[in-house]
Amino acid sequence: MSLNLKIFELLYLFAAFHGVLLATLLILKKRSHNNRYLFLLILLFSFYLTENVIYSSGYIKQLPHLYLVTLPIIFLIGPLFYTYVRAMLATEFRPRPRDLFHLLPFLFEVIILIPFYSLSGDTKIAIYERSLETTASWDFSIYFLGFLIYIGGTFWSFFASYKLLKNHPVPSGSRDRKKLSWLKKAAIGFFSYMFLSLILSIIIRPFPEITPVYFHVNLICLTVLIHAIGYVAFISPDIFNSAQISNYQFSSMSANKIRELSSHLEKLMNTDCPYLQSDVSAKDLGRLLNISKHQLSQLLNVGLNTTFYDFINQHRIEHSKRILRSKEYQEAKILHIAFDSGFSNKASFLRNFKKLTGLTPTNYRNLHENRVSIN
Repeated sequence: MSLNLKIFELLYLFAAFHGVLLATLLILKKRSHNNRYLFLLILLFSFYLTENVIYSSGYIKQLPHLYLVTLPIIFLIGPLFYTYVRAMLATEFRPRPRDLFHLLPFLFEVIILIPFYSLSGDTKIAIYERSLETTASWDFSIYFLGFLIYIGGTFWSFFASYKLLKNHPVPSGSRDRKKLSWLKKAAIGFFSYMFLSLILSIIIRPFPEITPVYFHVNLICLTVLIHAIGYVAFISPDIFNSAQISNYQFSSMSANKIRELSSHLEKLMNTDCPYLQSDVSAKDLGRLLNISKHQLSQLLNVGLNTTFYDFINQHRIEHSKRILRSKEYQEAKILHIAFDSGFSNKASFLRNFKKLTGLTPTNYRNLHENRVSIN
């Protein structure tokens, strides 16, 4: 059987490919670990889209054991989004053992589908063909119970996410305000998708002729969600770095303590130069100051109005500027200077140098031809 896809099915497959690519690239980013729940959600959407294209195209007859494989995935939408919100709002997020209870609806759906998954390919094809001729029923069954659990669990997750976002104080930093705004918009987007999906699933019961409309509206919504997240990642990549949204209104660190630590930190940066280590972390720097990672984050955000990575990169760029003006490095390659300044790659060095100076390293070097000794 040849695979003849309609134009809308090709669009769904493109969205699925976009989702896999987007999630992979962002997961591989060094500073994106707090977003892994969102990126996992994007991957699940992509797999769900792919299976539904295989279903709608009829190619499922060639791959019958893929039939309904991704159905339990929708049970993870709410829990994953709720965990994503918690990870971004918590000061130091760590999954708790009781968080595993959020997986119970998913596991329930997997268990009730095990008898179906164990069927032969021919039997699954027969069930698939009957599904094209019959309509869904409101008759109570274990599958309908699974649907009710899915609706209840998903809406509870989004309600819990809404409460967390509503009760979180508005942060002072512009970057944190942008992240909070993104979370609220994402919550509205995901909730709207779930609500529309529920309404349509109710409507099609007495009107089976509009089942194809429900099917495609559902996939179109998923397609829009994937592309929307990709667009946000493109225009505002800083939203997807690892830092949680800071909340220091209730911190016990006094203004005098912040000033004292700021002075200590500046001396430390000038003497020990920890920024020259390419893998230096906030935890490492906090250890040198004898404070926790959270206290360091507060010190940088409140005391210096910056973030850990911006603070480190600023010192690295200042170091590289001294190198570029020196006689000892007048023949050194840009990559060599990047490494000696603490950067792990040339691209990051070039991007940050241009951001902070408005020049490329080569242009900056040419402007300082009367070189002085680095010492």
